[in-house]
Amino acid sequence: MQTNENIPVFTMPMRGILLLAGIYNLAWGLFIKFFPEAFFQWMMMAKVNTPKIIEWQGMGVIFFGILYVFSAFYPIRSYLVIGLGAASKVLGAAWFFFFVIDMELNKRLIFHLIANDLIWFIPLLVIFLRAKKVRNHLIETGQW
Repeated sequence: MQTNENIPVFTMPMRGILLLAGIYNLAWGLFIKFFPEAFFQWMMMAKVNTPKIIEWQGMGVIFFGILYVFSAFYPIRSYLVIGLGAASKVLGAAWFFFFVIDMELNKRLIFHLIANDLIWFIPLLVIFLRAKKVRNHLIETGQW
């Protein structure tokens, strides 16, 4: 039995990471959507007026959570969605930092940006690149 080491595969742990990302983002998005004041005041470490856009941020996080869950079942077909999710982690963090909080850094904000964006960006990018590679291989070999 011959095995070809050059054949890319999509592994089950990658699907598990997508499911975990989906569940995490759903939970975090629901918290932001329904408790925007608590979220924003915790982030700013002070009692401040919460911008209305924070609720929209929560809905965006919920939306991507749903997309990650569905992508876990069809990762090769939805590789662009996974790539968009990875890009949204970087762009969302930049948007939040520059436009919502006006570049006021504190420990909680740094924790939020790392735990909710940077930590998920890396596995999503790896999964996107692997899914794209597998898809391209399937197209090249006529199996798509």
